[in-house]
Amino acid sequence: MPTHKAARFALCFLLAIVTAVGWQRAAAEDLALREAASMAGVGMFLNARAPGLILAVVRGEDSFIAGYGETAPDSGKEPDGRSIVRIGSVSKVFATDVLAAMTAAGRVALDAPLARYAPPGKTPLAFEDRPVTLLDLATHSAGLPREMADPATPPGEKNPFAAYRASYYWDWLATHRPAYRAGTTAMYSNFGFGLLGEALGRAGGKPFAQLVQEHLTTPLGMGDTVLRLSEVQKPRLMTGLDPFGKPDPNWEASEVMQASAGIYTTADDMVRWMRWHLADDAAGRPARTLAHALWRPHDGLSRLVGVEATDSEGMGLGWIISRSKDRVPLLLGKSGGLGGFMSYVVLSPNRRLGIFVVASKVDFAMFEGLRTAVRDLAAELAPAGP
Repeated sequence: MPTHKAARFALCFLLAIVTAVGWQRAAAEDLALREAASMAGVGMFLNARAPGLILAVVRGEDSFIAGYGETAPDSGKEPDGRSIVRIGSVSKVFATDVLAAMTAAGRVALDAPLARYAPPGKTPLAFEDRPVTLLDLATHSAGLPREMADPATPPGEKNPFAAYRASYYWDWLATHRPAYRAGTTAMYSNFGFGLLGEALGRAGGKPFAQLVQEHLTTPLGMGDTVLRLSEVQKPRLMTGLDPFGKPDPNWEASEVMQASAGIYTTADDMVRWMRWHLADDAAGRPARTLAHALWRPHDGLSRLVGVEATDSEGMGLGWIISRSKDRVPLLLGKSGGLGGFMSYVVLSPNRRLGIFVVASKVDFAMFEGLRTAVRDLAAELAPAGP
């Protein structure tokens, strides 16, 4: 038996074992979806070596959710569609959904300068004559640093996220110019997305968390997608492992980090969210058109740092857009890692395909395997041409 056939047989055998104890649900009888997603999920779980993993797939009107492993080491409880996870930087495309919705409603403009939403006396400095805009922040092209921790944070502070404060963000902008002229360099920036959340909150006249609820979670029925867990929800939060294999303490993100990395959610809610992105109803079309567009092509930019330079076309609103290649369709993708979790979501809007996976362990070497497996699954379920 050739090696690749032997490996396939072994994976099928393992699938039978794992799914005998794993939780799965297919919302409709799409045999190809169920078979492909089941095989992919087992492979992801075994390769991730994480305590638990959840896979959710939407294809047209059908969906599939499967949980593997345990919600916490030695808990004996399998994860399912209601298990709560953190999605880290995938939160950024929730923030840009809010941006797209507010733009479609005429409440903000993509080319509006960030200075319009600055606190009194904290006007951001510009590089030459080019101010930073909301679009620059949403496409990582504002020329800003990746992180910006407040050096005045007390040394005894246990929560590492407490060092990220909106007041310090605005103070820094008022005294430091961007490193590059906005729109000329793609450079991944959590700092920039924190500022985007600040700007949206000021434009909307309410906290960013309330805008997420107003524009996304309430209309879509995403009751478990929040920026702060309730006491009722906390027992359903899975336990993730930090890079050293220890249970992560799961410190809450500071308020200014919410747009960058603050979302808690479930696979059930992610299916609802992916369905919205893949729909074509008239009410949601203007916001989706903005959210899915290629706003900042990488071709012609001076530098590409942290934005998948060799395997992407450019930036959408928070999304890294990769071209169709090797039968993988054109994809909008976003990854995240925080609080003991690593996550990845891709959308192929014109194929009505969405895939979300989260593993309860922070391991950046492992993530590349997850990313490859997700893209392989996309090729199986929505093959592109040669």
